[in-house]
Amino acid sequence: MFSSERSFDPFTLVIGILFAAMSVVIARNPASSLKTLIFFIAFALIFEGAFKLFDITMIDKALGLNPTWLIVSAILDIVLGGMIFLRPVLGATFIWIMLSLSFILDSLFELWVSRYIRQNNKGYFWLNVILGVVGVILGIILLFSPATAVGVSIFLLSFYFMFFGILLIVRSF
Repeated sequence: MFSSERSFDPFTLVIGILFAAMSVVIARNPASSLKTLIFFIAFALIFEGAFKLFDITMIDKALGLNPTWLIVSAILDIVLGGMIFLRPVLGATFIWIMLSLSFILDSLFELWVSRYIRQNNKGYFWLNVILGVVGVILGIILLFSPATAVGVSIFLLSFYFMFFGILLIVRSF
């Protein structure tokens, strides 16, 4: 059924090359990439809100939540997505705040988790604490520098595409 012999996968190679090429396009055209990212976020918010509204009974049964909160959440998603479509600057603000908060909250979580790591591995504990503190500082810097935060988000997107493009190219052989 499964053989240990690896064979060449041309589909994975093509997808990897496309990912790497997309990374270069994003890095070379950050302004248009930002606009595309903003409209993608707006579309995703509207789609998620519509999905919540159309499938409210299934979500309600599966999660056991009060449908009122689901309806309010769906309407907020749709309204925010619509506002981002109408005013793309709001999308850039959304990216800025979400990236900054994610840096801060993730780093605070890492600092919280590091207390459990201390007992098992001192070296990893200190690395985790140092990176957590650096992450909180970077998150605060990004919170007070919107242009830097938006630039970092475009860089991270480009890096993501390049990393996975190379990974897929290597995996194809």
